[in-house]
Amino acid sequence: MESLSPRNANSPHTLSYTRPYRSKRHPPCDPCRRKKLRCQAERGNACQRCQTSGSLCTFGGLQAVHQPSTALPDANQASPPSAQRVTAVQPVEELNVAVNTDDSARCQSEPILPLGPSAGPDSGEVPSSEPVTTAPATYHFPERPPAQAIQTLDQLHGFSYQVIGASGESDPWLLRHCKFDDHGFLLFHQVHFRNAGGVPLDEKIPVHFLVTTDELYGSTKNETAIPRSQSLREELNSLVPLDCGQKLVALFVKFIFPTLPVISRSLFGLTSTRITPDQHVLNNMPVHLLAAIYASAQPFTKFDEYLSVLNAYSTPPTEQLWRIVWEILLQEIHTPHLAALQAGLLYLHKAPGKSQSAVADSASVWSFVGLLVGLATSLGLQLECGPMGLPAWERRLRRRLWWAIYAEDKWRSLLMGRPPYIRHDEWDVTELDDNDFHIDETQIVLLSPPSSPLAQDVLHAQQFQCFARLSLIAESALRSSQRLSSNFSESLKTARPLLQKLREWYVHIPAPLRLHDRLFASIDGTGPQLTCLHFAYTLLEVFIFRALLRPMVRSATPPPLFEETEASTNFTAALDDYIFHIMESDEIEPTPAIDLSNENGAGSAVLKAAENCAAKMLRLVMRMAYSDLAGYWFSWSRIGFATVSSFILLLLVQAPSKDHAIRARRLVHMWRQALRRQSEGSSLMNLALVRLDGIYWTGLCRNYYLPKHVKEALDETVYQ
Repeated sequence: MESLSPRNANSPHTLSYTRPYRSKRHPPCDPCRRKKLRCQAERGNACQRCQTSGSLCTFGGLQAVHQPSTALPDANQASPPSAQRVTAVQPVEELNVAVNTDDSARCQSEPILPLGPSAGPDSGEVPSSEPVTTAPATYHFPERPPAQAIQTLDQLHGFSYQVIGASGESDPWLLRHCKFDDHGFLLFHQVHFRNAGGVPLDEKIPVHFLVTTDELYGSTKNETAIPRSQSLREELNSLVPLDCGQKLVALFVKFIFPTLPVISRSLFGLTSTRITPDQHVLNNMPVHLLAAIYASAQPFTKFDEYLSVLNAYSTPPTEQLWRIVWEILLQEIHTPHLAALQAGLLYLHKAPGKSQSAVADSASVWSFVGLLVGLATSLGLQLECGPMGLPAWERRLRRRLWWAIYAEDKWRSLLMGRPPYIRHDEWDVTELDDNDFHIDETQIVLLSPPSSPLAQDVLHAQQFQCFARLSLIAESALRSSQRLSSNFSESLKTARPLLQKLREWYVHIPAPLRLHDRLFASIDGTGPQLTCLHFAYTLLEVFIFRALLRPMVRSATPPPLFEETEASTNFTAALDDYIFHIMESDEIEPTPAIDLSNENGAGSAVLKAAENCAAKMLRLVMRMAYSDLAGYWFSWSRIGFATVSSFILLLLVQAPSKDHAIRARRLVHMWRQALRRQSEGSSLMNLALVRLDGIYWTGLCRNYYLPKHVKEALDETVYQ
């Protein structure tokens, strides 16, 4: 790659000269002419702008004109510097704004030290063949550029970027004093600084990005690259021809985007009425993102006539597509873009194989979540991008991606019992609104009937907004569980505001998103995935009541610890035999930690509410139609179903009376039946069913210390 040094003689930004401008009665001074600013000068006197900045104010000099150019050269091209350009996929809805970050534009403000006629092209001085009187060297603050052009940051081909943190080695408060050009760039050799634009605001960190050519990370990318005989794009097009890819993108937008809106429809050239992208657009998309979209949409090919017939006679290449995604991600983590995060989120939600559907997630899943959180924060998604100088489509995509990765962190940490990666005080992105899902015809929505594609698109946007707000409550539940109290009254004090937040969330969701009782559900997938949303809502209630049940019963005394040697083993065996003869096993059972004799007391009320919560989840699952289970679900949902299994078992094992034990036994029995029936159409239930069947196969009494009244309830064979 050619150096981007401003003194490169072959630079595409070599200055050309025009005749002095003499047509006006009071022509502008040379500095204002170069900056295209209004010159406030009286005849014979320096202009007010030059006086304020302490600049040399001259008239009649030669005008420096920059040739039209884009900003950074494409690091992947071997063309000479004069032909280097940045190529970016411009969205349909955005204006084409030139990316001008050349070195000569970097110094449009006057230099601190005038360099005289021998100054280089980056000096800011006006080259002239006539002698120029050099003014005394004076120090002054550079005049800020009047405006910064909006341009993309993610679509700079051959360059990657990362945000500069507040405590990073490049101090953001030092960088704010730099002389950025009118596109926010400060260029060096292969490493550049980009001012985000629009910030800092009050109490905001000055946001800057480090933009680096990919060539610097070529060796590290090769270390994680997997050798292949053909290019990955060629392999992708051989697995999925472009005409099939167009249909798969349309299916993705219809079935997956409402639940996980991680792509930019603008970049694909899509609108509410145009749901199929052009083939040349697909050819310009990153391979790993396309492969992830194709693989995610494969389960919905039955809703496309052509793909349905095609897959009837051949096996879809889903596994090969996910393999391509994984291989490219191993390289892209060194030079990430938004596409790496998009593909990674889709990879995280890929459906497990049939042999893995009843197996808990491996530790690598949580590690991969950490990798994606690291990518998101490196790209600066944790910072509010509304005021940044980025195209509208890019700001919308960054905001949606942040909330997607935020939700992923909170729900998986809650379900897997892990401390979250994202702390609640280290991000400032505001909540999503309808503008974050903007498409070209959004302004016509109010004139469209409720069943129109435009109104449907707004409904899909509201679905993810509601889910994002629900994830905030999940974060509160997660923090509360980390401060778990063995005191029941303290736990109840913590749980009440959480339950109140859930009630308020449900009250404020749009009426079309509420799950009404129905005999039949839509089978064409046109409606929003309401069941998945309401399952997440009810699952949070399960977590709250499960936490409340824990301090209601005392834990058993922990057993004594010993070093496992032959002598101690013999002694322990003899001791166990002695204890067995003097103590009935029934005496080692859960004992209430609070008084449950008062039916109107807080303990009894919580227990009844927990049983009602279990029944509510049971009704939700029993009423799921085939279309509900065939829709797009978050991959962590199967852990959620298994969580419900343990919650209902907790109600049985800790039942304080025979009546409560009978009710809990019925709930467990009906839950098992519901899982068995619904698992025939979906693998989401397999893990939850295996967890219960494993317990019953070996026997509840063998696995748990049970009170006598619970054993009596289990001995009754009639389920009513």
